[in-house]
Amino acid sequence: MSRQALLSVYDKLAALLEKLPGSLQEPVLRELEPIKEIFLRQRAPRVCVFGENAIELPALINALAGRAVLHAPILRGPWTPVQGSGTVDWADLRGSGSLSGGPADIYLLVATSSFSASDAHRTAEVLAAATPREGGGAAGLAVLTLGDAGDNARVLSALAETQASGAVLFSTHLPHSGLDHGFTTVSRSALGDRLCEYIPEESQLEMARFFSARGAQARLAGTVLKSFGAVAGIIGVQPIPLADFPILLTLQMFMVALIIHVSGREFSLRLAGEFAASLGVGFGAGLVFRETARAAVKILPVWGHMISGGVAGAGTYALGRAAIAYFIEGKRVLRLSHSRKLRKPLPSPGP
Repeated sequence: MSRQALLSVYDKLAALLEKLPGSLQEPVLRELEPIKEIFLRQRAPRVCVFGENAIELPALINALAGRAVLHAPILRGPWTPVQGSGTVDWADLRGSGSLSGGPADIYLLVATSSFSASDAHRTAEVLAAATPREGGGAAGLAVLTLGDAGDNARVLSALAETQASGAVLFSTHLPHSGLDHGFTTVSRSALGDRLCEYIPEESQLEMARFFSARGAQARLAGTVLKSFGAVAGIIGVQPIPLADFPILLTLQMFMVALIIHVSGREFSLRLAGEFAASLGVGFGAGLVFRETARAAVKILPVWGHMISGGVAGAGTYALGRAAIAYFIEGKRVLRLSHSRKLRKPLPSPGP
């Protein structure tokens, strides 16, 4: 879902919220502010790579993305957007060159057992000349060694002899064979989680999507869940006529769409339908709400059965929690009957 599409859906939601009593609009919009911060201000993170020239950068980026996303070398200096499940801007400063087009959000030093003192001094030179990030402060250095723990220790030892050692945020190592055979999902996710800790908030979503960083994705989806659950609770406890139904329905559908987006997938009726089926929500019942949902935001209308006055907040929270488990955590979702009793769990979607 592009930023423009997100903005369009958000505008439709805001138009519906204008139908609420004036006393409700301010607290509702306040709860939705974190959503604007994460999704409407999102941008691609900028990762500047340096280290050994012998490492094939396209092979590394493809291995980190978990699939082939880059088929040619990137230019030295300017940012090159690379789109996988998310989009990351990469720049190559190995050997020579200087950044152009904006400061880095984080520097990634990629090294092997061949990492030399000259490589370490080049790293220090780049960091010393770095332009501060927007909002102040220089980007830090993440060290990725392609080798074993001993190789990683030798790289850090070489950096310790330079001014670059003070900029190191964290270091980790992955097998060199990953350049040819790919890294495991767990290792890619762990690296993405660490990178997300040190970059600006508005760039974390795309980084988490690109690396399939499950920890960061769950945290961002949790913010979505908290905001939408609070908004539904505010609306649900008010004695509003039936006009509140399309508002609550739209909130729930928008929430699920955002969680799907955080997971690295693009929202589709098929995905929403699979999730609805995993909850045991019959499409026959969904048809009752189809026209209302179309008028609201034109996203699959299957959540209306969970809306019920004062339990709107709890129902929305339960729905969002199930969506996080299904799309991000890869867990089985407990199937719900129309009487809301738990049935047997259904399998979650494949990777």
